[in-house]
Amino acid sequence: FFFWPSALSECPLLASRVWHASTGLICVCTHMKRSATASAISGTKRPKAAADPPSERAPVARDAGILSAAAVRALASDLDALPTHVEGCVRLLAEGHTVPFIARYRQPETGGMAPPLLRRIDAASRDAASLAARCDAVVAVLRKTDRLTAQLEAALRAAPTLAALEDVYAPHKSKPCSLAERARALGCEPAAQAMWCATIDDSGLSQALRAAAAGSGARSSEGGTEAALREGTQKVLAEMTARSPAVREAARGALRRCALVKCTAVAGKRSISGSGGAGAASSKKASTATAAAAASGGENFRDYADFERPLSAVSSHAWLAMHRGVELKLLRLSVAPRDEASVAAAVARACPPLRSYSARPGGGHRLCLALAEGAAAEAWGRLLKPSLAREVQRRALEAARCEAIECFAANLSPLLLAPPLRGTAVLGVDPGFAHGHKLAVVSAGTASVTAHATVKPPLPPRGSGSSGGGAGGSRVHDGAAWGEAVRVIAELCDSHGVGAVAVGDGQNSREAQRLVAAAIAATRRGGGRLRYAVVRENGASIYSASDLAAAELGEVPLQHRAAVSIARRLADPLSEFVKIEPAALGVGMYQRDLPAKELGARLDAAVEDAVAAVGVEVNGASPSLLQRVAGLNRKTASALRAHIDTAGELSSRESLRQVPGIGPKTYVNIAGFLRITASDGAPLAEPLDATRVHPEAYAEARALLAAAGIGSGALGQLARRGGGFAEGDCARLRALAAAPAPGGGAASPGGGRAALVELLCDPLLCGDPREQLAPPPQLVASAPRSLADVRAGDVFEHAVVKNAAPFGLFVDVGVGSDGLLHASELKKRGSGRPVPTVGASICVTAKAVDINRGRLSLALHPVWCL
Repeated sequence: FFFWPSALSECPLLASRVWHASTGLICVCTHMKRSATASAISGTKRPKAAADPPSERAPVARDAGILSAAAVRALASDLDALPTHVEGCVRLLAEGHTVPFIARYRQPETGGMAPPLLRRIDAASRDAASLAARCDAVVAVLRKTDRLTAQLEAALRAAPTLAALEDVYAPHKSKPCSLAERARALGCEPAAQAMWCATIDDSGLSQALRAAAAGSGARSSEGGTEAALREGTQKVLAEMTARSPAVREAARGALRRCALVKCTAVAGKRSISGSGGAGAASSKKASTATAAAAASGGENFRDYADFERPLSAVSSHAWLAMHRGVELKLLRLSVAPRDEASVAAAVARACPPLRSYSARPGGGHRLCLALAEGAAAEAWGRLLKPSLAREVQRRALEAARCEAIECFAANLSPLLLAPPLRGTAVLGVDPGFAHGHKLAVVSAGTASVTAHATVKPPLPPRGSGSSGGGAGGSRVHDGAAWGEAVRVIAELCDSHGVGAVAVGDGQNSREAQRLVAAAIAATRRGGGRLRYAVVRENGASIYSASDLAAAELGEVPLQHRAAVSIARRLADPLSEFVKIEPAALGVGMYQRDLPAKELGARLDAAVEDAVAAVGVEVNGASPSLLQRVAGLNRKTASALRAHIDTAGELSSRESLRQVPGIGPKTYVNIAGFLRITASDGAPLAEPLDATRVHPEAYAEARALLAAAGIGSGALGQLARRGGGFAEGDCARLRALAAAPAPGGGAASPGGGRAALVELLCDPLLCGDPREQLAPPPQLVASAPRSLADVRAGDVFEHAVVKNAAPFGLFVDVGVGSDGLLHASELKKRGSGRPVPTVGASICVTAKAVDINRGRLSLALHPVWCL
């Protein structure tokens, strides 16, 4: 590849430059040859360094046998379950059953595992399939490049995680034009391999280096060639050390133990003087917060302008906040060891040649020992330190994102399970400014729109802070415009029999609440039992502009559709919230910084579990609600709704089989979650169709009920009123659980009469269980207070949790600004008190008020802590 004129010997500097340029050319040509060979085998053109397959996980199909026996045992230990139950879950998932179906109707096979545990098993099975696919890709590449051995393949197949697989694969990757590759091109690899195995001493190393010099066409006595080859051998040895799985694991563990996270403001940016940047997404324009943060010069990142903490002390929300600041180029983030010497010592202890030569007595290994020490130091300082620092930072950020996603899902469930407000018409108010407040009335039962209007009261004075998140301010309620707005709202309430008003919590919500309170007092009932509630507005504007809203509310003007959605959210939260993308509901933190795919999948699972817990009355459900039933999709849900609209209401669950697109497998998955109720009050042909009992267990259920002395009449009454059987009936049913099957009948396909008996004894056996799962919505009639009216020590008896985060709860106390109940305050609750969830009503006291920053600190009231 190159020539060596004798003239170059006269100029050592020029000779050195020609030498390095030529070895670099050899390295490039060698890599091009490898890439060309791999491309010729695969038949495709590959980019630079493409001999290494991509590490992204491709979607794979479920495989019931993908989890090895060791993986099953490890997962069972992690979940505190039996391996047979884990295997049963994997098998049922592979057969196409949904998680809600398995959790409710296959408890004997899974040990009664709850949906979250079943989803973890499902995720582990998918991860194992992704790991197997990645392993197959790595093995294929190594086989094509003649680098695969039986021992290496066994190590790759035995890797328990993707990170472990990459560590095993790392020493066999090709990295073009690295210092080690250049040294290999000079012939330094044989000496480095011999040192790695500790099969060479100083004299042998000198001979190997002279042989390498002769093989490269250079003279060992000219230009310091032997010294350069010795340095090249150290480069190769350093790369081998850095790619060793044992060394990487030792360095990784040592770095985690002493890692220090540092975050500083980027020089040249304006001073950071705002809040910490944690909180929920905005209700209407989710992308504006990030743009505003960038435009303000990072005012929301003051707490991280000079941030330094150990890795173990950095919370998840701090990672997300710092990452957002880095993305906006406002912050600079780094991870470095607090004690670098301890990490370097851990690398040295794990380095095989250094460990071997250090243990040998005598003076014939000084050169080898020096090279091994230099290689270990170089492996840490030049190779491992930057890559592992990035890895630690990446994994910490991934863990923070996972925690944020789980927090989002945990907050979403109670929001969906909020009880409906039945039997009354509801007036929805969508607050606004210049364009006024939009009003819409929905009827009781069907929630159809009966009226809509717009009122334009006087605008609040500038700087009064009357927006949804402001501090609030005084307002003189007078003038013709104010009186006309009060009159219109009062007339709507009187003429349509409105029993409750839903006010959105968006911009100008404070003024809208004052207006509604005045209108309630002006009704013919003088207020009476008419009350209003503040309803979460997130996603309402998105829904109003969607195709779904156009199809459902084609006769309603676009500007009033958000008011319809707000009213329906109070009337039936689940049926309305399922129409909105879960990520738009604003019950999490840093949702714009979370991976959309993972967030969407987890929130869809939370919605699926909530719908399964409540069940769906199939004849009155919308396609949006039906498609959230586990086992149905948009196509089959639309087909089911169209079948009901054309052929009439379904009279039994068996009628589901007649719907196009619902086959035997789909029917098994959905039948137990779709209720049949008689709209005209007539008795059902099959009362069990109104219960949670699956049709596959009807025969055994009838036999058990008959043996317990519960006739069809009692079951029919229960189907009409909802709830469960009396305690005496449940006691007789439980006594039959261990007895032989009544009448010699066959057991249910679920395999366990005890599980069927517990289902029959469930107090939520029939009807909608939401009234028993959560308290009713908080309704008030008085005008709201402002933050300026709050003093330390004020008590709020019916505060509502609006959002939850790892560091505390955001609580609505009715003053326009959500107060923060810090996590340290939650430790003061009584032992019998659960952690409050979104929508829970608690009693709190004002701890500190900051009007300038619009902040309110709260503490748990001693009465609530009892």
